[in-house]
Amino acid sequence: MFDTYLNCLYYAFVDYEKVIKESEAEIAKLLEQRQRIDARISLLKTMVQNCRQLLGVPVGQPTSRVRKRQEIESLIDEVLADQGITNAIRRVLGETKLPLSAPEIKSGVVNLGVDLSQYVNAAAVIHNTLTRLEKQGEVMRVVNPVGQTAAYALIKKNNAFYGEP
Repeated sequence: MFDTYLNCLYYAFVDYEKVIKESEAEIAKLLEQRQRIDARISLLKTMVQNCRQLLGVPVGQPTSRVRKRQEIESLIDEVLADQGITNAIRRVLGETKLPLSAPEIKSGVVNLGVDLSQYVNAAAVIHNTLTRLEKQGEVMRVVNPVGQTAAYALIKKNNAFYGEP
């Protein structure tokens, strides 16, 4: 009986509008946090997926630390040697008046004497470099009627090719 009296007394002095206002503010704050967390989770999932793809590890397959370390070291070596590949690709594209496919560019790079055996996936290195050069405005992608990339061409700037002095 006394508990009922205390409960009644408690609820008689509660400011329900204040409770609603504070609760709604907390809900809004928590929803913002959840939105940021969801965005971060999405970004991390994409990063993991991209890293797995680069390492050639299927989704769901566990990776060994030793294998990861070796492949990461190999990728670091690729990045360090990237400038040589980039310049070789510029040179191959600059020596022709016709757009070249990625395999043709790869052959041209090999013909220049660049050793591609050091790369885990040389074709991916060529494609990634071409994509980067395209984003930098140095290379133009040529697409076929169905929208697939057919070839690449070097873009001229002030009557000189990018990468030339």
